[in-house]
Amino acid sequence: MKAALFYGGKDIRVETVPDPTPTSEQVLVKVDAAGICGSDLHGYHRQPERPQSPRIGGHELTGEIVDIGKDVTEHKSGARVAIEPISPCNICPECLNGYYNICSNLRHAGGGFAEYMVASTSSAYFLPDSVSVEGGALAEVYAVAVHAVNRAMVSPGDHVAIIGSGPVGLTIAQVADVAGATSILVLGKPDAPIQIAHDAVEAVPINVDKTDAVAAVMDWSDGCGADVVFEAVGGKANTLEQATQIAAKRGCVCMVGGHGAPLTFSERFARSKELTIIWSFCYGRRGGKTEFQVAIDLLAAGKLDPSPLVTHQFQLGEISEAFAVAAGRDEHGSVKVLVMPNN
Repeated sequence: MKAALFYGGKDIRVETVPDPTPTSEQVLVKVDAAGICGSDLHGYHRQPERPQSPRIGGHELTGEIVDIGKDVTEHKSGARVAIEPISPCNICPECLNGYYNICSNLRHAGGGFAEYMVASTSSAYFLPDSVSVEGGALAEVYAVAVHAVNRAMVSPGDHVAIIGSGPVGLTIAQVADVAGATSILVLGKPDAPIQIAHDAVEAVPINVDKTDAVAAVMDWSDGCGADVVFEAVGGKANTLEQATQIAAKRGCVCMVGGHGAPLTFSERFARSKELTIIWSFCYGRRGGKTEFQVAIDLLAAGKLDPSPLVTHQFQLGEISEAFAVAAGRDEHGSVKVLVMPNN
């Protein structure tokens, strides 16, 4: 089969590799679509100091089961599935308490940037016919948003501000709207992605390059600030400081983005407002159901619309161009870029 091998940095080569074979408890999936994640771009921008063994990336994916292991009973060939890429140990205290996203032995799987990949049956979630290919590929991103909104306990009537207009920020906007937020504001850039948030959930779009972010939030909230602030940027920007500035008294700041540099903030904002600052990582369980399944259920019910988030699609042989477009967000207006390995 054809697969994109990542040798480090921007060195991505489409090569022929052996077809994967499912074990007795795995399924073989023909990949329909795989999204380029922000974590993929971190590796794309970072050139390793020494050559590394090539790997097949891609963990936001959907496809069709084409073969099953001999002990698989519930999954059948022809079924459409979305793949949950994290695998917990299921025996550590965190797993036993239902918080498998913070499992002490959590493993992350890839393999979506290829024509075929194998997955455990527990990771292959059935997709109803009402869920599009785009929805299947974005199920993992929506699961991240579901977890963040659950962590922050967004309630009907809340004013929600989101720092960041990438895929995570935009999916949080949609899930917060489903949770009952009265008004949503998105701080981001350029104009195209924040306009997507406006069109999808009537979010107030604020371009941070053109408008003072703190002043805009205070004007929107009648001087009170946001009941809940989501940080969905990550990187090296000190967005925690901004989040504490725009949060309402006794409000909640939920840090979703992954940061590569230490964060600092003015203690006076957090203490004098009695803010609650929490972190959100991946997704886990909500009661007896995984948040990955909750995301699929919301997609199936038509509560979430992934189509405006998918701005570009590329064939597998064009994956280098796909990464360049995903990385050049300001130039290309990209939000979520999909690679379609079997097109």
